[in-house]
Amino acid sequence: MNEKKNTLMIAAFAKATVIMLLLGLFAPVLAYAATPPEQYKTVQEQYQISQERVRDAQQSYQDSKEKFLDAKACLEDSRTSGTIFDLKNATRVFLLHTIDYIIIRLEAMEDSAIKAEGCGFAQFEISDNIGVYIDQLEELKDDVEAAETREEFQAIFNEIRDIWQHANLESRYFILGTANNRVDSFLERGESISDRIKAEIERLADAGVDTTELERLQDEYNYALKDVENSYNKATQLFDEHNGFDDNGVFDDAEDAREFLDEASGLMGETQQQLRDGNSVLREIFSELKEHRPGSADLSGTGKLIASGDGKATMSGDMEAKISARGGILTITDYDGNAEVDVTGYGTKEDIGDGVVRYSGFDGTAGISGSSVTVVILGDDIELTLEGTGSAVLRGYGTYDVEKDGRHISSNDWAPPHAGDMNQNRAGDMNQDQAGDMNQDQAGDMNQDQAGDMNHNQAGDMNHNQAGDMNHNQAGDMNQDQPGDMNHNQAGDMNQDQTPDENSAVGTGGS
Repeated sequence: MNEKKNTLMIAAFAKATVIMLLLGLFAPVLAYAATPPEQYKTVQEQYQISQERVRDAQQSYQDSKEKFLDAKACLEDSRTSGTIFDLKNATRVFLLHTIDYIIIRLEAMEDSAIKAEGCGFAQFEISDNIGVYIDQLEELKDDVEAAETREEFQAIFNEIRDIWQHANLESRYFILGTANNRVDSFLERGESISDRIKAEIERLADAGVDTTELERLQDEYNYALKDVENSYNKATQLFDEHNGFDDNGVFDDAEDAREFLDEASGLMGETQQQLRDGNSVLREIFSELKEHRPGSADLSGTGKLIASGDGKATMSGDMEAKISARGGILTITDYDGNAEVDVTGYGTKEDIGDGVVRYSGFDGTAGISGSSVTVVILGDDIELTLEGTGSAVLRGYGTYDVEKDGRHISSNDWAPPHAGDMNQNRAGDMNQDQAGDMNQDQAGDMNQDQAGDMNHNQAGDMNHNQAGDMNHNQAGDMNQDQPGDMNHNQAGDMNQDQTPDENSAVGTGGS
């Protein structure tokens, strides 16, 4: 194998692992929602272990490749029985390390596929197929050990090529099909969101609010949903036919399979853009609705929030805050590590870690500034002033005013408190306020189906487009430059341009 083909093969293997790691994004949302920090840590640890195994296998592959190339160069300089023997052994070792490298890649695919299959959207059960290919590669090791002739090496190369082609095309089919199946659930949630937006617009109209812009945006959002549905239906028809694959996801015609996957990838790319368009409109809608919802305020640069009341206030952003309260719990998270904090009048101070500090028995004042901070105050007689760029959610009983450039913009009441707000005092509340309450202020607690979920679906479902593109390139690389073609530059080199005696030595395995 020449240097270029070795490089392409390595690149193709690397792409395969990236592709299957994307499958982890298809895992159920709720599985990650239960304990995010623990889940994230576990996933990271598993990823690191997998990467270490891949790096070790890749290094062995590279080392054996270099030795093979050295043996090949020696044969070209001096064609003797000894150099032929050395090249045969170098080829054997290189093939064994190549098989080990592919197996580790396939094992990563298999693990990710099993997770994806558990989400209920899988197009078919690919993990069993991958397991079969791993077993086939393991069995090939005995053939490599026993190979002596050009024909035997050729047969091994062809089998490796065939196994890789199956894994490549079938993994691409699995990723695209699984992504497409999730689009249907997105459409259902999108329709539910649209119904809630409509109800909210009607409520505002009844209250005398001009809803012309909101109605226009909702129409635009509904058009985007319709476009997604049209693309989804076309893609679903393709997947129902699945040309080039049998009902178990095993390809039976490479040309038909590639044509089907290319067309499906194109349709899914359209869906990705349509999802982005819908998400963009939805954000505009929520931004409009927030202007009319109590307990929520957005500040930008010259904005200022002044609030007083009893309950719970959550503030996040690049800001400067002045707070006082009675009998409260104050939690500060400094994401950038540059916050300046001055707190007086508190019972205990607890450094929770990861930039989180909690003051219990807070009965005084606090001055806080930072480029990326989240502040949560839970208590009575809360008085706060917030300036900068960010957001605030106020729940309980109180009032607030918003100013911009020194002009009064709006006044409103705090949003009604949640059932447990007045008793929550865990450090985890800070994260819940940032990820949960910041969405709950949008369009009447529609957060469970809002932009956050849409972003998750885009990040998970639509990464298939990247995967599809990589698989397309991978298919080209591996079909043109994979082990089958190695034969012409490896095993073949051991025979061509040699003397009759040298050919005989290779063919018979003699010295």
